[in-house]
Amino acid sequence: MESPLQLLRELFPFGQAGAEQKSAAAVRGLLDTVTGLSPQETIAKLAGSVLPSINGQPNLHMRFKLLEDVRLEAEESLPVLEKLIAHAVLPLPLDAATSALHADNLLKGLAMAYAGIARSINKGHFNDGLSHLLHRSVQRAMAMIGRRQLLAYRAYAAPSTSSWQALHELYQMVRGQRSKPLNGETAPVEHEYLGALLFAYLEPTKLPRAELEIINTSTRQLAAYALIGEVTPEICNGKAADACFIVRPDEGNPGYPMMRLPSGASIFGSLLIDCTQVIAAIDRNITRRPGKAIDPILEASPALLQALRLAISGKSARRFSRTRFRPRGDLVSGFGPVLSFLDGNTFSRRSVDSASRYDGRDYTSSEWAMVDESPDGFRLRFIKGEKRNLGAGDLVALQPRESSKIHVCLVRRISSSQIRLEVGLQLMSPQVSVVDIVAEETPDQRAVFLHSLPAYGKYSGLITAPGAFQTGQKIMVKLPGRSLHRLIGTCMEANEGLEFFALDLLPD
Repeated sequence: MESPLQLLRELFPFGQAGAEQKSAAAVRGLLDTVTGLSPQETIAKLAGSVLPSINGQPNLHMRFKLLEDVRLEAEESLPVLEKLIAHAVLPLPLDAATSALHADNLLKGLAMAYAGIARSINKGHFNDGLSHLLHRSVQRAMAMIGRRQLLAYRAYAAPSTSSWQALHELYQMVRGQRSKPLNGETAPVEHEYLGALLFAYLEPTKLPRAELEIINTSTRQLAAYALIGEVTPEICNGKAADACFIVRPDEGNPGYPMMRLPSGASIFGSLLIDCTQVIAAIDRNITRRPGKAIDPILEASPALLQALRLAISGKSARRFSRTRFRPRGDLVSGFGPVLSFLDGNTFSRRSVDSASRYDGRDYTSSEWAMVDESPDGFRLRFIKGEKRNLGAGDLVALQPRESSKIHVCLVRRISSSQIRLEVGLQLMSPQVSVVDIVAEETPDQRAVFLHSLPAYGKYSGLITAPGAFQTGQKIMVKLPGRSLHRLIGTCMEANEGLEFFALDLLPD
């Protein structure tokens, strides 16, 4: 361990001011060289040249200031790359994958550099004198890790194990025995930690990419309502498991719902994340009346709030076990292409039909391996075909090879990595029709009619283009040989590509 005298020399400019100032000037000179570069080139140079030159700065205060300069410079370019990645097709093409790599390297480097300052202070027993620098460094490191994890979620990739290990280590550093209890100065550290955990509990790979920014903002607001404490046998025996999560700081993951605690699992040294008040805050927003003041005000839609509530409650478990198998199928995605695919443009899927299968159609397909199946869904793995901007909540039509059966599904989960892209699909209805919808004061619309909704109750359903219909509107569903009169009921789900309504019977 370094001697106290050496640490003092590093912390305060005793006779080293000239060398330190030259080192800082050299870093700022490197920062000037990124002017005029493209966003990708800027981020690459900050990560590859500028950050390494800062890590050797002996004065911790100066090192923190230089890191802040790099962070502010990166803010001019990072959002551009993040937006590119969020809107890129999957699997990521080369340009987007390269941008993601550069952005991840910079965020990882910044996190490690800020964490390095905190570790130096923590190991040097200078917590009391430099607590402010310690806490600011930890908070910045956590923020960079959280942003790095969000970058992964933008491409439906899982955050790395090392990022969770680093977050847990940083939180334990502040929460440790030598640190003061969390207070006004250390509360931002806990808020960053809880924000990252809550975002993971919302299962971003099951949410629409277009709504990740809103979800992330909502998560940061809701983090103020989560409570964190030690797990004790008394808590496990007496506390309701709903909306509570167990975190083991020695593991590289965000934890798991308390109600899924494996039988006989050790809880020694674990943390309890109580989200009871988070659920209450979401409920206030779901039941909010126009003009009524509540706290916090979340910008998410009611359908999205319901999805967040289900995830935070810890009850979003799979309803059926899966059977593994390996046939292949063709997938068409997007409301318009699915309508065209269903609307008389399907074939028996025999090999002799392949030449005419897609001729003259306004849709294209991709080939997927059907990894496993349950009574209400599928897990698919991408093989080849056109890359599309898939997102959770998208409408897809799946047709297994050598079968005439078409399954209409919603994308519920996406998992992306450098070598694999997988999607989880929810089967919406055993019988589906493309229909014309007639309503007063509304042009006739084509829609997907779901004859039954086994997962939702004794209803039929309708998937339409966004904004085509409203709850409470009377419609006529024109089926071959007959027409049905129905009432547009609850909007079960909505995103930028579709709206999914339950249909109610009209009173006699």
